[in-house]
Amino acid sequence: MAGKDMHTFLRDDRGVSVIFGTLLLILITVIAASSVAFMISTMQKDAMERESFQSSVENENLKIVSIKPIGDGSSWQSVDLLVFNNNIEDSYISAISINNGYFLNFRAYDSSGSLDAYNNYPAVYNANRRLKIPATKSKTIHLNYSDITVAGTETIYTSGWTNNSLDFTYSLKKHPWDAYGAVPYDYQVNYSSNSTMCIKTGNFSIGNDSRKITFFGNGSGGNLTNTTNYDISYQVDFTSFAGIPPAASDPLKVEIISSYINVFRELFTPPMPIAEVNFKVEYLQSANGTQSPRSYIILDASGSQDTDGFITGYRWAVSRDSGNGTEALYDYNLSGMVVRPIGIDPYNDKNVTIDLEITDDDGMTSRLSQVSGYLEIL
Repeated sequence: MAGKDMHTFLRDDRGVSVIFGTLLLILITVIAASSVAFMISTMQKDAMERESFQSSVENENLKIVSIKPIGDGSSWQSVDLLVFNNNIEDSYISAISINNGYFLNFRAYDSSGSLDAYNNYPAVYNANRRLKIPATKSKTIHLNYSDITVAGTETIYTSGWTNNSLDFTYSLKKHPWDAYGAVPYDYQVNYSSNSTMCIKTGNFSIGNDSRKITFFGNGSGGNLTNTTNYDISYQVDFTSFAGIPPAASDPLKVEIISSYINVFRELFTPPMPIAEVNFKVEYLQSANGTQSPRSYIILDASGSQDTDGFITGYRWAVSRDSGNGTEALYDYNLSGMVVRPIGIDPYNDKNVTIDLEITDDDGMTSRLSQVSGYLEIL
């Protein structure tokens, strides 16, 4: 009987089902708990990343320290901006505008004062290739109102071309796509010996993706030889500015947009030139003791003002009618806030024209002729 009961017990699988069900329930619980823990961990990670991103956006602080425009007296040709990153994280600039005109491409200077370089070319920055302003450091940005043209040259050495009847492939070292990506460019291949241009069609082809040039051998219809090396020159043109350059007398409203879509603004106002002409008389004593009067003029720019800084330079231009046309006595090379130009007899010289150019601490320049007109002695 005992043996039969034991046999019955061993064949009874109800206990096994209970144990299996219990284990399955535990496994489901563990999986569910792990899934919940993973979801919570992912949510926490996402929340931390969002908080970190929001903190980076809120703490970003770029300061446009100064502006140095360069022009011809009537409009600007280029502008240098000094930008300081007052934060412990790097910032990246996506766009720059001046007076609502956007610079599509721009450049920057390195610490030595040379333009940034990248793969043997001047670095050109834009919305796709953003300029980095290092944390707690400054960067000078160079903005051109005219388009930017960059060029590169390299020599193709043909020492490996041993059979003129076969094609010859050479790896290019300064292909512009290495620096700027897939941009349009122009190129020219010349003989190194005499700089004569080689005919493109039928002589060679350039593989932009492979960065290689292939010279076609005689068997492929080419007529170049391996008796000389060749020079290849590249040229890439970038559209710099979308808009109309502001006049030299206009205030400049600068806006910088970072990769976080933060906008940093600064307004630079040109100084106001104010000048007056004072007529003076001095008495000169001759060798015999007699005195005779001599008239002269004093040019005074002490009334000039700069609302957002101070004036750093005064330069005068003076011309007169010599009887044979206009004679320039000074071409903005007479410096000083109060000056005494020589070569003018204020009572006898006619059609004397006077202009004043002043520069402020931001590098902005104004001329009296552009603001209120020339001073004239008729």
